[in-house]
Amino acid sequence: LYRDGELTQVTRDQTMAEDLIDQGVMARSAAHRTRWANVLSSAIGGQHTEPVVTRLPSNWGNTHLICSDGLTKHVPDERIVERLRSMTSARQACEALLEDALEGGGTDNITIIVGRAVRDDTE
Repeated sequence: LYRDGELTQVTRDQTMAEDLIDQGVMARSAAHRTRWANVLSSAIGGQHTEPVVTRLPSNWGNTHLICSDGLTKHVPDERIVERLRSMTSARQACEALLEDALEGGGTDNITIIVGRAVRDDTE
């Protein structure tokens, strides 16, 4: 969620590394370098899948970024903020972020969805 110039992660990665971080076994700074970063703890189609439902208040003008770790692994938060701050359209932001991720290594699948709620003042 990009709001008031700040980027906030509102969900968590469903990986063994994230589980180890939650348990205090691993530091977040070490998570991306471990083999557990790529081991899913939950996946669609698994035998037992617990859905994750997240509710958050949203205001007009908030920008929502839904992405895979293929983006966040290769693009620092500061660059993501810069792209979202200067976006002219959701498509332009997605294309710019994709280019950044590919230039940053692009070693994983990259999924990017950007949307912003805007008022329709024509009524």
